[in-house]
Amino acid sequence: MKLMELKDMIQKESVPSDLIVFVCPENTFLADQYTAAICELRNHTPNSIQSLSELDSALSLVIGYSSYTNVLKTDVFEESFEDYSMFENVIIICNKIDKKLKAVLSDYVIEIPKLVDWQVKDYMKVICPGLTKEDIDWLYAVKEKNIYGITTELDKLALFSIPEQKEVLTKLRYEPDSYLYTADIYGLTDAILDNNKQYLFDFLSHDTYVNIEALSLTGLLRYNIKNILFSTQELGKHTPSEFGISNTKRYERYRSSYNLKRLQYLIKFLSSIDYKLKNGLLDMSKDKQLEYIILNTIN
Repeated sequence: MKLMELKDMIQKESVPSDLIVFVCPENTFLADQYTAAICELRNHTPNSIQSLSELDSALSLVIGYSSYTNVLKTDVFEESFEDYSMFENVIIICNKIDKKLKAVLSDYVIEIPKLVDWQVKDYMKVICPGLTKEDIDWLYAVKEKNIYGITTELDKLALFSIPEQKEVLTKLRYEPDSYLYTADIYGLTDAILDNNKQYLFDFLSHDTYVNIEALSLTGLLRYNIKNILFSTQELGKHTPSEFGISNTKRYERYRSSYNLKRLQYLIKFLSSIDYKLKNGLLDMSKDKQLEYIILNTIN
């Protein structure tokens, strides 16, 4: 069965009691959502089982499962039976099935495709319609596209009214020491080079919780400053390519922002910091080291 067929059955409220095997190579999020919808439609309680053998036993006759949909979750499904049609109101959720069972289970298998960006973002908008596109893009990125992390945040925001959802997310995003704040070394480097004071202000408000090493930042900044120097200043008979720079357009946009004197200062300062860090001569906490570098490299 195709996933779209199952979706159509759910919408028409006509899901049969046949065995369903969800194969989820990436994660079980969609399978879990469909399982919950099926249980609700059947007016069943989901019942977690460890194996199909539990249902193919004398004990199952005693317990009785008429008001349950039995759910088996496993990495690899490999239980072999001559006839799987006897397993009604049973859902198997797995990453893959044993190769030997593919043929006999083919009528019951539903492949769960990998979630793509637009699907997740559309889902986010449905759960929290008060969020703007920018809010959704930001939350999607800050949770590193992890659907479970995203859902955790959406569940919190959904407790508030639609007009309040954006306001609550904004407060969470910008409050000092927010657990939702994130930054990487490349974004920070670009912010310093671009003199993006708003980005840097936000960063310095949260730098205690950001995993960026001062030595790595110093090295990347010095690399970029040298490339700006070789791409924007007169080099006599030399060309940027002789210094290993193939994409000078990346750095030419800084021509009006950095004169030769400024570039010389930055290279000297960053080289000094590099030496001090490598020799343990910069006696500051990690966040203070980052703050010191930032404040001495921006205009």
